[in-house]
Amino acid sequence: MEPIPRRYLILSQLGSRLAACPSDGAPDGHLPQGYALRCPPVPEGLEPPKTERYIASCKKLFRRDAQQPADFFLLHGAEDFRALRACVLAMTDLTGKTLIAELETADGGRMADGTDIVAAAGVLQRIGVSTLLVGARRPDELSEALERLAPYARLSVGARLPAQWLRDGIALAGVELFAPAPGEPEEGLREALEGWGGWRGAERDHDDVLLVPDGRDAHFIAPTVDVSDEIVCDHRLYESLLEAEDEEAAVLKLVLEDEEGVQDLEDDLYMLARPVCLCAETPELLEKALRAFYGIAVYDGTWELEPEILRYFEQKYGLICL
Repeated sequence: MEPIPRRYLILSQLGSRLAACPSDGAPDGHLPQGYALRCPPVPEGLEPPKTERYIASCKKLFRRDAQQPADFFLLHGAEDFRALRACVLAMTDLTGKTLIAELETADGGRMADGTDIVAAAGVLQRIGVSTLLVGARRPDELSEALERLAPYARLSVGARLPAQWLRDGIALAGVELFAPAPGEPEEGLREALEGWGGWRGAERDHDDVLLVPDGRDAHFIAPTVDVSDEIVCDHRLYESLLEAEDEEAAVLKLVLEDEEGVQDLEDDLYMLARPVCLCAETPELLEKALRAFYGIAVYDGTWELEPEILRYFEQKYGLICL
């Protein structure tokens, strides 16, 4: 028996207007329409709290477009993963529309800033992104990144690439959406897809453990994982994190006592190389910490939260309850 032909979507773009069209050109009822939004550069010398100020500037830039009658928005051009995540939060503050996030990988399945693509997807798929559009400068980099990502992706995956890579038989795991490389016509991509046979499936992996990125690297933990003693986010946080390196606990428990602690956390995020449990005495303080931390935090029940607030944090920031 011949396999059923796969049907892909092509992201068609005219200016900032987008449409998701079947690759075979066959009529398919309503075609989802959207807008491409370029992520702004992070201003130099941004005053603290830096992440929140950048989110505010993104909201100001995106606000008018977010009110457009669109089915989805594509966020692209972010200078690093931290900026991309901030732009996603800005859009989820403004709208509940479907979001596509675009990033580019380099060698080893990592972005130019060192972020692992599995970690990036692990964050984005929990904070409101429905599709991850992946590009690369070389075909082997794109193949490797998607091969690593496919078992852990719980969102749809797309690829931006030259049509020639398809003609050359590039292998791509789990891709459902295609976008032409900048400056290339979509017709060439459509024609190349007709003869392409490089789609690869992937088995879901690690459904029995939790994917908990620290913002740069992917970590997998069990729901019964050991959590460290409390580490207060204050002016000594850097030293406290150094001292905690010898602890065997898989998760670092960071406690915020005031808003200055949020700034201390943001200043020392680069020190975090393990999953993080965030705790704060008030929901308002915890939310500020969740917005500053660009990984996925866990919650162990310290300072019990109302169920509706907990659900909100789970949906908005991907908070994982142990």
